[in-house]
Amino acid sequence: MQTNILNNELNELHLSAVRENYLKLQAEIQLWQESQAPEVVAGVQLAQTSPYFTLDSLPEDSIVELWQRLNQVAGEPQEAAVLRILLHKFKDGETLEDANAARLQLALAGIAQLICQTSINTPSEENQSFGTCPVCGEKHFMTVLARPLGKRYQKCLVCSYQRPVGASGCASCGSEDAKKQTYLKSEKYPGIEIGVCSDCGSYFKQVDLRELNTQDLVWEDIRTMPLNYAAEQWLAGQKGWN
Repeated sequence: MQTNILNNELNELHLSAVRENYLKLQAEIQLWQESQAPEVVAGVQLAQTSPYFTLDSLPEDSIVELWQRLNQVAGEPQEAAVLRILLHKFKDGETLEDANAARLQLALAGIAQLICQTSINTPSEENQSFGTCPVCGEKHFMTVLARPLGKRYQKCLVCSYQRPVGASGCASCGSEDAKKQTYLKSEKYPGIEIGVCSDCGSYFKQVDLRELNTQDLVWEDIRTMPLNYAAEQWLAGQKGWN
């Protein structure tokens, strides 16, 4: 029992440190967005059809500049020339060191969000299809149930584009077969559940904003990573999934 208590305390301390670092990086991203918005937006050519841009099409100079600033905030400065080499390796599929890769992902998202907020029209309230983001083409999202009646939306965690979707169905593949979908919950994370679909073998998180008051879904995704493990274990235990 004492060991479990100690482990819980250590986990809370670690999560607190992660959050503190995350907030510092997000503050730096916001400062960069405010100062660089006109230049970045002017340098991006949107496609005529969805997706309107991809992460590969983002301006390299902007990626390196923001990435470099995030590394400085984290106390791990790197030369721009080195970051360009690492960026090309990342695009070629090579794995970067975890912390450096995480800051690169935040930089990519910071630029994508800036473009989405300034250049993409707000969607109508008609339900749209599930799956990849129609703006940036990424498949990293959460579904949210909004106040007051639980209207369901799908929000991209990369570019922050939010669109209304159907009240039910797998957010990854759109399957309406309720027998193939299971929602897992934990008392540790009230207001958040993870939907797993044995039809397509994927999972997604859903936040009920009627229960959980939050505006930062990226942080909610980070702090609830244990739910990802639970979903993977659940899928692995189903017939046909190994």
